[in-house]
Formats: sequence, structure tokens, C-alpha cells
Amino acid sequence: MSARPPGLPREWVELAERITAFLPDLAGEEAARIVAGMTPSARGRSRAHFIRHPDALVSGASDAPRSVQALITTLTEAGVHGVRKPACLRCGRVRPLRQTVPGGRVCRGCEGTLAQRGNVGPCTVCGEERPRPSHRTCARCRRLQVAAHRSCSACGKPAPMDPCGTCRPRPPAPCALCATSAPVGARWPLGAVCKTCYRQARRHPSACPACEKTRVLIARQNGARVCGPCAGHLDPYACPRCSNPRSYKVRGLCDRCTLHDQLAELFEGRPAGPGDQYARMRSALAACDEPATALSWLRGSRSAALLTDVVAGGRALTHEDLDTLALAEGRGGARVVDYLRGVLLAYQALPRRDELPARVERHLVRVLARHPGHALLLRTYVRWSLLPRARRRGHRDHAFANRLRWAQQRINTAADFLATMDKAGLDLADVTQHEVDRWLAGGSSTRYEVRDFLLWAGHRGHSRDLAVPPRPRPDPVALDDDSHWEVLHQCLTDTGLPLDVRAAGAILLLFGQEVTRIAALPTDAVTVRAGETVLVLDQVPIRLPDPLARLLTDFADRPRPPGWAANHPNRWLFPSTEPGRHVTGGALVCRLTAHGIPSRPARAAALVQLAQDMPPAVLAPMLGLNLITLTRWRARAATDWTAYLQARTSHRAATHRRSATTLVGVNRDGGSPTIG
Repeated sequence: MSARPPGLPREWVELAERITAFLPDLAGEEAARIVAGMTPSARGRSRAHFIRHPDALVSGASDAPRSVQALITTLTEAGVHGVRKPACLRCGRVRPLRQTVPGGRVCRGCEGTLAQRGNVGPCTVCGEERPRPSHRTCARCRRLQVAAHRSCSACGKPAPMDPCGTCRPRPPAPCALCATSAPVGARWPLGAVCKTCYRQARRHPSACPACEKTRVLIARQNGARVCGPCAGHLDPYACPRCSNPRSYKVRGLCDRCTLHDQLAELFEGRPAGPGDQYARMRSALAACDEPATALSWLRGSRSAALLTDVVAGGRALTHEDLDTLALAEGRGGARVVDYLRGVLLAYQALPRRDELPARVERHLVRVLARHPGHALLLRTYVRWSLLPRARRRGHRDHAFANRLRWAQQRINTAADFLATMDKAGLDLADVTQHEVDRWLAGGSSTRYEVRDFLLWAGHRGHSRDLAVPPRPRPDPVALDDDSHWEVLHQCLTDTGLPLDVRAAGAILLLFGQEVTRIAALPTDAVTVRAGETVLVLDQVPIRLPDPLARLLTDFADRPRPPGWAANHPNRWLFPSTEPGRHVTGGALVCRLTAHGIPSRPARAAALVQLAQDMPPAVLAPMLGLNLITLTRWRARAATDWTAYLQARTSHRAATHRRSATTLVGVNRDGGSPTIG
């Protein structure tokens, strides 16, 4: 700086020299003019700060007093290069810094946050122990109080501010995580983050590399993302009870703590001892692996609302109570009741029972409500004909849905037939073969299922001997050999396919199992005996070749799927999202078809191949199929084999004729043959 201008005090000149020490582009006369325009107290505080921090104008440190902040603003507006505004110690944003805290100064927003956290106590509105920034009221209750008298001018919803937080435009900024310029979702110590990265970090907390605790990583340390406490910041997303990450969907607490509160509210007033009907269910849900899914079920499902009403009744719940509820509701309500029954059975809150008779009886009650005049006949038919046969074949898990559908279809067809004859003025004893044939011709092929009812009615003397042919079924269409082995090779080797599709497809293509049986395979169906991996489909275990053994072993040992299915004991190879149940056959068929594996042609090709290689008496105990069924497949395979031999013979004869015509040509002039 040049010589001191005449008439300027020495302290002013010293301050001007300190200003220009790190700003070479600033002229001394301009610095002196700026110093002359400052108040005496501002000059004194600035000079004292420059003595302790000579680089205060270019460092951006947050401990600059307000006089130095005003000086930096003046220099910036004058176009002086190299000046750096101070950033907030807590949030890192460049704003006016007012409040002094240990280590520097903070902006007005952080000042209010720190003051809010310093005033912690019971809220005068909700009574919870929370920070009370205003009138001894927590921030949430205060916002609700203000929103009761205001509304957003854009969306019209109650809001403490106008426009509300949703409608207020947010200027885009570079995201500190993905570097995308987008509206800011949150400002963390590591910088501003977009809404997508904020949502991902909140929903999926990660293990901090410094403390190894599962946290929301909001800061950086040595270039790595760490949690707030490891970088010297508070953790705004820590549960106040257990310090785990707070729930993204529920305010205040983590998912597990909120789940404990929900369970305590649901089972309030009931003893928590082992004698309580819901004790096992309560403890299992409280310790479940996926508390977020259990919490979503308790808070938002119709079955959980039904459970709340039932528990509030105060008496023990039985299957008969659920049956009464299912009959009182429509079909949608019955599905809700059945889902709740499955949950209670999975957690042993209800004893297991034979579900097939109860479901058939429920369907019969609905049918009889539409056809009360035929109640006696239909009840007798169901009790003495349908149910005994359904029980004999429906004892296995995979057969339940099929036998239930089988019984319901016959009840519906019998009721429809009786109602049609009733409209024609005919009793069942007066129906002739002509009326039966005309009724069969006037509808779909499902009407042929009335054959079962009419046979029973004829044997019991309720009708004449009426003939109904069996329901026509198309012949099965099998994959050709090349496609069969190509799809099987894809299931065994293609790692791009989902593991469940590969496992189900391999079992289908090799052993010809029905998809409903594959879906109901238990986890112990794949086991190791005498050092070899075997698959148990029925009585005789099947020793698996090495590629299939590796595939099924990897599938059986895979981690449990996330979500609601992880909250209950699993005993199925193909578990469902519903507690205690396996995936349905229809869902598995859709999965296979979506990846190019047609279930029926694939099963037909596998059974034809097995019937060609092994006798039915050997296959029956291995595959769990009826001996008569396998004998029919054996006959079909033999027919196909004969046709194949005939086709091969015809093809070879035609090939020889074409070869002779090509190789030996006859002269048109009538001369001797020539080799062409």
C-alpha cells in the first residue's frame, strides 16, 4: 500500500493494509475509502478479528463477526476477486451468520433448530417428550395449529405456509451424490441431495464405514460417506428410543419401535403370557425380520382391521367365528377372512383343521340362498357324494385348490340344471334324455360336469337313467424333442433366468410334474442321502444328476425373500407372499410362460419321454402319479413311437428315390443310362 494519506488515523491505515494483504487486485485508495465508510465499532471488531485471522476475507470460515461479513459483502458488490463469503458451521450454506456457537457461527435456520433442540419437554398439545420451539409446543403440533387457519393458494390444502411445501418451487441444484441438477430434497453436511437420492438413503440405510452402525449416511470423511455423528454432526434421522434409523413412512420412531407400539395397542388389555391365544403371534411379529412390512399390514390392510375388531371383542376366536364372518360378507370380505385365517394359522393362534369341507359348505350355503327350493337334494348330493371323494383326493396341499374348484363346479352345474328344469315346469324325476341333450347343447362345455350329479341321482332313484358323455378334452400337445431338450438345457445353464423359474422348469421338463405339485413342494423335498442329492416327489427318492443337483441345492439354500414372506416360518420351496402358504399353481404357470416355458406341452413331452424309458410300475412310486395315468401315457408314447418309425421309413424311401433320380439320369433319346 502507498504512504498513509494525510489526515487518516494510523489504525485506519493498518486496517486497510490488512484488507489488501490477501487481495492484490484491490487498490489502497479504494481500501481506505471502504474503511472510512465503516462505523467505529465495526472498524474495531474487524481489526481485532484480522489480527487473530489474517486470511478471514478469503478463508470462508464461519467465525467471522457480522462486521467482517458486511465488509465481505461490500467487497463482493465492488467486484473484488478472491473474496469468499463465510458458510454456516452446521449446514454449510452461505447465509448471514448471526448466532455464535462453539466452533463458529450458524445461520438463522440452524439457530432455530439448535434452540428447538435445547428446549425439550412434554408438548402442551400432544403430551409427547419433544423439542418445543414455540410456546412449549412441538413443531408438528405448531404447524397443525397454524395450518388450521391458513391454506395454500395453489392447492387449497391447509398449510402453515403459502404456498405449501409441496407447491413451493424449489430451485434446482447439483446433487452431492448423483451430480444431477434437480430440486433439492434435503441439505446434508455432505451437500444438497435430490429427492431420489434422499428417498433411497432414507429407505435403505447403510452400515457406516467408521462406526459400523446402520445409519443414514449424511456426511463425508476422507472422501467416504459416513453417518453424522462420525463427522461431528447430529443425526437428524435417529430413533429417540433405540438410535436406529427412523422410519421413512412413520414419523418419530423407527419401524420396530412403531411396530411394538402398534402391537401393544392392538393387544391392549390381554395378558402377554403363554396362555394367551395371540401370545405366539405377538412375539413373532415383534421379532420379525421385516418390521416395515408387518407395520404396513397392521396399519393398512383390511384383514388387520378385522383382527382389531375381533380382538376388541375380548373372547377367544374360533374357526366358526371366522366362518360366520365370511358368510356375512361378500366374496371380497370372505377373501379377507381367509387371509386372516392363514395369518392366524401361520402363527399358531388357531388350530389347524380340514379346510375343504368348511369351504365347500360355505359355497353350498351361498348357492342354496339363490336356489332354496333344491336345498334338500343338493345338500344330500354334497354330503354323501361330493365331500367323501373330495376328502380322499384332497388330503395333499397341492390338491386342495383343485378339489375345491372341482366340488364348486359340480355344485354350480347341478344347481343351474335344476333351476333350468324348474323353469320348464319339470321335476327331476320327469326329466328325459331329450331335455338333458338340449340343455347340454345350449351352453359351454362345463355343463358336461352335470354328469356326476345325474349319475348319483339315477343310482339313488331321484331321476331316470340319463346319459351324459364325459366332458370332451383335447389331446395333449407335447414339445418336440429338440425344443424339449433346448428348453431344459436353458433351465440348467442360463443364469440370466430367475432361479425359481429355472428350478420349476427343470422339474417340469424332467419329471413331468403338475405345476400345482411343483408349487407345493416342501423345503425338505431336496435333501442329501448317503452323500447324494435326491428329490422326493412321492415314495421313492430320485437321485439327481450333478447339474440339476447343483441347481436345486442353490435354490433350496437361497436367502429368504424380503417382504411379508420373511416374517413367518417357511416350509415351502416356492413360498407365497401370504403367511404360511406356497405360491399358487396359476402364479407359477404365469412365471414359466413369461420366460418361454409352456407348462402343458413341457409336461406332456416329459411324460412321453419317461414312459418310453421306464415301465409304469417303476414310475408310479417315483413321480406320485396313478398307475392308470402312467399306463395311458405309455400307450400314447408307443403310438407316437410307431408313427415316428413309419415317418422315418417313409422319409428314407423318399430320400432314396430322389437320390436315384438325381444320380441316374435317362437319355431322352432312348439311349443307355448316364451317371449325372
